Amino acid sequence: MLIRRKLYVVVAVAVVLLLMLASQSIQRRHILPLSIAQLQSKSTASSRDTVVEPTVAPAVLSHPRLPPSTISPEADVEEEEEEEEDNEEENKEDRVVSFQNPKSCGCSDSCISDLQGSVWFSDRYISSQQPILHAKNNKFDPDALAWWLSLQRSGNGQTLEEVMAKMFQVISPPPVDPTPVNKRCRKCAVVGNSGNLRGSGHGNLINSHSFIIRMNKAVTRGFEKDVGNRTTHHFLYPESAVDVEHGVNLVLLPFKLMDLEWLTSALSTGHIKMTYMRVKDRVGADRDKVLVVNPVFFKYVHDHWTEHHGRYPSTGMLAIIFALHTCDQVSVFGYGADKLGNWHHYWEENRFAGAFRKTGVHNADFETQVIHKLNKEALLRRCRLLPTFIPCSALRSAPPCTASASEWWIHTPARNYTKTFTVNPSLSPYCMMFYVV
Repeated sequence: MLIRRKLYVVVAVAVVLLLMLASQSIQRRHILPLSIAQLQSKSTASSRDTVVEPTVAPAVLSHPRLPPSTISPEADVEEEEEEEEDNEEENKEDRVVSFQNPKSCGCSDSCISDLQGSVWFSDRYISSQQPILHAKNNKFDPDALAWWLSLQRSGNGQTLEEVMAKMFQVISPPPVDPTPVNKRCRKCAVVGNSGNLRGSGHGNLINSHSFIIRMNKAVTRGFEKDVGNRTTHHFLYPESAVDVEHGVNLVLLPFKLMDLEWLTSALSTGHIKMTYMRVKDRVGADRDKVLVVNPVFFKYVHDHWTEHHGRYPSTGMLAIIFALHTCDQVSVFGYGADKLGNWHHYWEENRFAGAFRKTGVHNADFETQVIHKLNKEALLRRCRLLPTFIPCSALRSAPPCTASASEWWIHTPARNYTKTFTVNPSLSPYCMMFYVV
């Protein structure tokens, strides 16, 4: 009996032990993977024997990234749209910044490079244009070059490159201004030769500019009060050539290939004495101060500024657009007709000269309209419309002036003037007229 009781106790203990072992085995099946994962997550990435599984953050801290197959199409589209909107806003800001902060100069007020003020100007002005001919890397546009070569056919079978190579053996390559664009302020005066400069008294104003451009056979001696006495750049071509003073830049306007050959000759051997007319065989100038306008620049002005009015632009028009590309502020003097509507030079006594306007090569009326538009758009400074009193009889086709009425009319026959005229009753029979200085 006693032995049987001991046997029951042993069996009961064995059963309890088996149950305990079974319970521990079940717990280990659930606990062991978690422990390994925790150890693996602490292993270094350099271990080749350990596979590192990333620890997933709890759901309360971040949303798990869904696999590609489970991503909602609507959510994907929304994310793409948000990214596109963000990119568009950034691009818009870039465009605004670029538009509001163009290449500027060091002038205290406006600069020509501030294009956003005039749509008309920015549609015509191409800042990448190269107005000066360089010894190398000119990148000629073939169509523009062909057009230029057709203007006045000349030459002895040489190519432009061959002529240029000889020319730059005589003259120096154009210098490069080291002054940063945003630090400089080039104030330029472009002085034409119109008779309207007589009696203007603009001499001191013209002299106040840092660069003063004159052209062709312009003279200053005897007219200093009206035209000033300083010159920094003198524009000319063989048929209008004059000697330029020491220190003045000679700027050649080559209307034909032979003009480049003439420049080389005029500064060296002097063997070219004729083009289509007799020309100076030698010209006085500093060889290291000679600039040549790029032939392609002629086509640019013809296309964008004079808009094919006339066969090609005039010297005066080329000088203005040249200044717009090389100066920060431009003032224009001495363009258009005089107070009586005559086209002549200020040093001439022949007030009825009008050869420039009648040649048909240049369209003086249209070029004057462009100057007026530049003035209106505030791109040309001091090209103001100044009033003067002249006899009404001098205005062709003008209504009669009366002391009792103040009249306005359009003066169409002489479009070189501004289109508005008015009677000044206090000075009858004189009319007040506005004209370009």
